[in-house]
Amino acid sequence: AARIARKLHMAMERDKLFQAPNLSLMSLSQHIGESTNYASQSLNEHLGVSFFDFVNGWRVDASKQMIIEGHHPITVIAYEVGFNSRSSFYTAFKKNTGMTPTSYGARHESRTALSA
Repeated sequence: AARIARKLHMAMERDKLFQAPNLSLMSLSQHIGESTNYASQSLNEHLGVSFFDFVNGWRVDASKQMIIEGHHPITVIAYEVGFNSRSSFYTAFKKNTGMTPTSYGARHESRTALSA
C-alpha cells in the first residue's frame, strides 16, 4: 500500500494528472500500472482519503499560489487545475482550507500589504 501511495503521489506531483478534468480512478490506476482495486485500497487505507478528495486536494493546492498571484479570475484558475465547474472548485476549496478562494486571496493580499 505504501508503494502504491508513493506512485499515486508521483503521478500527481511529477505528471500533474490532477489537471485532467476527466481524471478517473481507472485512468490514474492505469497510469501507475496498478489495478483499480489496489489503488482505491491504498487511497482509503494508507492515505485515509477517497479518490475524489485525493485529487481535489492536489487541485486546491495547485490553485493556492495562482490565487495569491491574482493574475487570473477564480473561474480560470478552477479550470486550469482540473475542476469542471466553479461551484465544485469552491466546494472543494472550502472543504480543504476552511475558506472560499476569494477569501483566501483577500487574506493573502492583506498580509502582503502589511509587510510592504
